[in-house]
Amino acid sequence: MLKRTSISLLFLFALFSFLPQTTFAATSVTGHKIIIDAGHGGDDSGSTACSGLPEKDVNMQIANDLKSLLEADTATVYMTRNDDETLSNNDRYTIANNSGGEVLVSIHLNGSTNPLTDGTQGLYGKIGKDKSFTQVMHNALWSGLSATPNFTNFGLTNFASGLLLKTTMPATIQETVFISNTNECDLLKTSGGARQQEIAQNLKNGLVNWFAQPTPTPKHGKH
Repeated sequence: MLKRTSISLLFLFALFSFLPQTTFAATSVTGHKIIIDAGHGGDDSGSTACSGLPEKDVNMQIANDLKSLLEADTATVYMTRNDDETLSNNDRYTIANNSGGEVLVSIHLNGSTNPLTDGTQGLYGKIGKDKSFTQVMHNALWSGLSATPNFTNFGLTNFASGLLLKTTMPATIQETVFISNTNECDLLKTSGGARQQEIAQNLKNGLVNWFAQPTPTPKHGKH
């Protein structure tokens, strides 16, 4: 009887060893609350410079990829939109401020009348609230995408967007790449989502870098 029980236990152990298991990584984003805003949507297509692929759709694809990457590290993710919705800036910052999220990343694609222009740019609203966060996110995108042919670092720009100015948490708009660029448009349309995934991965890298920073020590005044 003892021998048969031991064999049964060994069989069960072997069976469970081969069952597919969901694994989660632990990184600096683990346990943090992050808001993702997919730019444009609904009646607002954003740039239509890439024929047959409006900016709003690519923003949503990148946002969904980023959400999956963050949730694989057990971060909590809030989305300002989950499908092709028309949202005002008021809608977006209201959703963000009510979510309890710690940071907000708004995903956009840039545009130019020159189809050869490509690169990445970060936009911030308030210097004290947003600029450091924007710099960290921008650095990660530039570092990860700079090998793209003729890719330019357009740096940081102050932008008086209601979304940035009225959110209570550090927030940034990342103009990730130029959808108007001929090569970029082709990559976004024909890579099977690989280019979108690459952009999302580098946005995740920026968030990992942000949350990996040491928490500042509070400064206490003299009593």
